[in-house]
Amino acid sequence: MKKLKLSLLMVAALAIGAVTMSFKMATNSTLAGEKWFEYTGDGPITDPDSYVLANGDGNSQPPCPDGEEERCAVQAQPQTGDTDHPNLGTIIDTKLRKQQ
Repeated sequence: MKKLKLSLLMVAALAIGAVTMSFKMATNSTLAGEKWFEYTGDGPITDPDSYVLANGDGNSQPPCPDGEEERCAVQAQPQTGDTDHPNLGTIIDTKLRKQQ
């Protein structure tokens, strides 16, 4: 009886661990159709209009000067109906730069 309880406890612990890891891995996955958007420095970082497509098309990360004082660029999905600006709720990567 004691072996059965121990076995059930181990199975439950493994199941909890597997479920927890699957949710953790899901938060790190990428979205579809992300682009790079460069922060212009004009306006708040929370305003999508403060960003432009990096390198003209958003397909590559812009060169960001060394430093970690302000936001340089974000990788995110474009807004629906306005592909020139990011949907800031879908950011998967952020690059920082020296303040300009």
